[in-house]
Amino acid sequence: MGCPVSVITISRQMGSYGNEIARQVAEHLGWQQISQDLINQAARSARVPQVALAEIDELGFLGLHPSTKEWQAYQTEIARTICQLTDQGQIVIIGRGGQMVLRDRPGILHVRIVAPFEVRTTRLQQRAQISAKAAKARLEASDKARIRYLQRSYNVALDDPTLYHLVINTGLLTVSKAVNLILQAYQILGADNIKN
Repeated sequence: MGCPVSVITISRQMGSYGNEIARQVAEHLGWQQISQDLINQAARSARVPQVALAEIDELGFLGLHPSTKEWQAYQTEIARTICQLTDQGQIVIIGRGGQMVLRDRPGILHVRIVAPFEVRTTRLQQRAQISAKAAKARLEASDKARIRYLQRSYNVALDDPTLYHLVINTGLLTVSKAVNLILQAYQILGADNIKN
């Protein structure tokens, strides 16, 4: 008998509406959404808050450079926290390499949300009320930081489609359609064992 889906991980690009999609999926399922609080909790547990600050500071304004030892302590706590929450089930995990921490566990649906750079630039411009130049710089910094995080933590490429069950382009699909696709995948796979 298969293991029913009890956790959804969502990896997303800034400006792809990934956070909104994750929120709506969690609300629809009545599940808990795990995101920025996970970072803070893990950093406090590992007693390396500067690592969390460095990760949040995607543009590098703070100039923080945690040591390898601090980074490893932080990563260990992130993975431990994700696994502990996964054991409880019924959660949607946003970011933090959830697709890698849980890659070998059954009952997990891994989703990646993307959109073309130009589309994300326009969205960020409108949301943050900033210039196109500033929006592009912020997106480039965010993309690099997220790519670096997964490369440094797990030695994998963030955009490798084989890490995910489902990759959704919100440049082509609305938020509601993206949410529906994830919910359909959850329903289809919920009765079966998800193969990694």
